[in-house]
Amino acid sequence: MVCLSVFGIALFSTKTYFLLNYWDCLDSKRSLIIRSLYFTMEHHFTQLDDGASADVKPASNFGAMVATVLLALLLQIFCRCCRSIYTAAANMDRSIIAPVEKILKYTFKDKRLLKEALTHSSCREDMSYETLEFIGDAALGLAVATHFFCLGPRLNSHQLTQLRKKSVRNKRLALVAARHELHQFVRSKDTALNRNVRKYVQAVKQGDDLKNLAVPDILADIVEALAGAVYLDLNFDLTKLWTIFKEVLMIDEIKVPKDFESSEIIGAQNKLYGSCGKRKWGQPVYSPVKAKRCQHGMKYVYSVEVETDDGVRRHKGDEKSTPKDARNSAAYLLLRSLQ
Repeated sequence: MVCLSVFGIALFSTKTYFLLNYWDCLDSKRSLIIRSLYFTMEHHFTQLDDGASADVKPASNFGAMVATVLLALLLQIFCRCCRSIYTAAANMDRSIIAPVEKILKYTFKDKRLLKEALTHSSCREDMSYETLEFIGDAALGLAVATHFFCLGPRLNSHQLTQLRKKSVRNKRLALVAARHELHQFVRSKDTALNRNVRKYVQAVKQGDDLKNLAVPDILADIVEALAGAVYLDLNFDLTKLWTIFKEVLMIDEIKVPKDFESSEIIGAQNKLYGSCGKRKWGQPVYSPVKAKRCQHGMKYVYSVEVETDDGVRRHKGDEKSTPKDARNSAAYLLLRSLQ
């Protein structure tokens, strides 16, 4: 009798589950498991029912049936509540994932990495961004150092060190996070921390003086954790990581020392033209990529391409204040890549 009731509860619950949750809408794995469970229990329940029907009194059968139905309904209500909570959590995750991917201009293959990168340890879950922050800090530091090192040989080690520090120090990364409003996607239960973050972000928005304002480390940590998540998702491809985070970090705002504009760069167009002539290549062709108005004037970006023996080689220059400087920048970088 006990076995009969247990199997009855399970059978009724699984059958009700299918009726309420649309059999054909289940994903293939879950559907296969539940269907197998259902038909197995139905087989055993039929056997038990046939063997027990001769010995069980009608009144007992009726009482067992009522108890089975009530327990099955309670079990079904519990399952639906759990399902609604899971669905709400999934929807919340989607509402976070999409806008962050839009900010980064990158779509994650493994969404769990993004969720982990946005989870503070105060949530007391089985994940937090601390490990991703560690690898992201190292990856960003190397990517930034490589970027400035490749700009030109005139920068000495001290200048390179200062440029890297300016680019990835906590104060800079926190400012970047505030500008992108990444704080609204962080999962944290530390109310005092959240209050400090909101105060800092508000000051950034209003353009207030930040010198006497404490910088919330969590904002810098999140940028590093996101970099770590992207780095892992890209299978440790540093070049692709920098392509994404160069814009996120707004690296063009970092001022390079004035002596960087050496004679090598200033005369790069003439040097490239002469080099192409000696090798009997096609003449360099310059194309405008971007011209935008900024607070202190116009900024230009040019690209240059040359038809070589191995095919067309092209390179895009950096932002400059005049079209001539922009073309020189493109020519200089192409010359370096050809070398």
